[in-house]
Amino acid sequence: MKRLSAWVAMTGALFFAASTSLAISQAPLGSPVFFACAAAAGAAYIAILVRFWNEPVVSPRIVIAAILLALAFRAPLVAPRVNYDSDMVRYLWDGRVQVHGFNPYHSVPSDPGMAALHTEETRRMPSARTRTPYPPGAQLFFRLVVSIHDSTRTMKLALVACDVLTILIVWRWLPLIGRPEWLVVAYAWNPLVVLEIAHSGHIDALGALWVVASAYWLTRRRPALASIGLVMAIATKLLPIVLLPLFWRRVRIRDACAAAAFLGVLYLLYTKNGVLPFGAVPNVIAYIRFNGPLFRVVALTTTPQGAALFAVLSGVLVAAWCRWKLGADDPSSWAWPMATALASAPVIYPWYLLYFTPFLVSVAVLPLTTWTLTVISTYIVWQLARDGGRWAVPWAVMVCEYALPLLVAATVLGRSRVGALPAAHKSASAKATDSVEGIT
Repeated sequence: MKRLSAWVAMTGALFFAASTSLAISQAPLGSPVFFACAAAAGAAYIAILVRFWNEPVVSPRIVIAAILLALAFRAPLVAPRVNYDSDMVRYLWDGRVQVHGFNPYHSVPSDPGMAALHTEETRRMPSARTRTPYPPGAQLFFRLVVSIHDSTRTMKLALVACDVLTILIVWRWLPLIGRPEWLVVAYAWNPLVVLEIAHSGHIDALGALWVVASAYWLTRRRPALASIGLVMAIATKLLPIVLLPLFWRRVRIRDACAAAAFLGVLYLLYTKNGVLPFGAVPNVIAYIRFNGPLFRVVALTTTPQGAALFAVLSGVLVAAWCRWKLGADDPSSWAWPMATALASAPVIYPWYLLYFTPFLVSVAVLPLTTWTLTVISTYIVWQLARDGGRWAVPWAVMVCEYALPLLVAATVLGRSRVGALPAAHKSASAKATDSVEGIT
């Protein structure tokens, strides 16, 4: 046990040194220092997972120590000043215009009539000429945070709070689904999670929280709460909509109807003159591309809208397969549908992967764990853009990003631990849920 404690301390020190170095240096995304810090954090992450995996028993005290270290990794990254080009500046703006009585879907930041609401920070944001792409659930969060305090620091603290709540829910969910508690480090120590929330502050932290809360409540046989959790996740970003088949015959009709009505109310809050608040989403589908090779191929043979439909349907079909074969308490049921849809999306920024990171707690999702590490390589684009290069992932980087997860997937399949997709027998709790929570 002493050796294990020393290993946790050593790997924790390495991760903490990486996050502290990144905070002190304020190294730009994609810079050599940024990649060096990310590599060190990744090494610590892999080291602790491998060591825990080979331990017959990991004591609760060690798990608590690992969680406390995970919180320590985040602390230095919260302190530095937020740059004007951060997405959090747009979050701040969307919240501010709501506090002043404006609809964020009809208020373009560059509009001269909105000049009085700007600060120096929001005046310089890159998205000043575009409409907001964030759904109503995210907009309510922005408004709440700005109502508390109008600053990007407060916004980041709120998102880190979502991250900490996610750690706690994963930690409590693991015993319910019959998995060891130490697997919480698969989320809490994941470098992508730490970088994209504590460092960069992305709204996907809120979406991931709602998704894992929904999974937790469904396991606890709280169908009404689980349905509301999924609705809030969808209303934060649309990706979790592909999880709908998981709820088939696991929630009552009245709960499903109440959740659908709640989603409708969220959108009606921001509807003006009969125009639904889709913001910049149609424009993203039609014109914006980043790190999405599969979408490009499908769009060439159909249309961008057809390729977007393909992405959604592929995720829904995987979720339907998981509903048929797996239990609601199987992490694969939640991770693979979202990952499949995301892999077919027109834009795959690293932080989009946050949605399935709470579910990286089994061998069946090991390829996705690998993807959360290799996707960090796409930050080279930020460095290339600063040097005058194109805003596109080099093919060599993209090949490395996707080849390694595919290789891991082939290895896992070769060892017969999963089937065509991650498979497992339904647990007793899942069968009970199906019988009790069926449509009545």
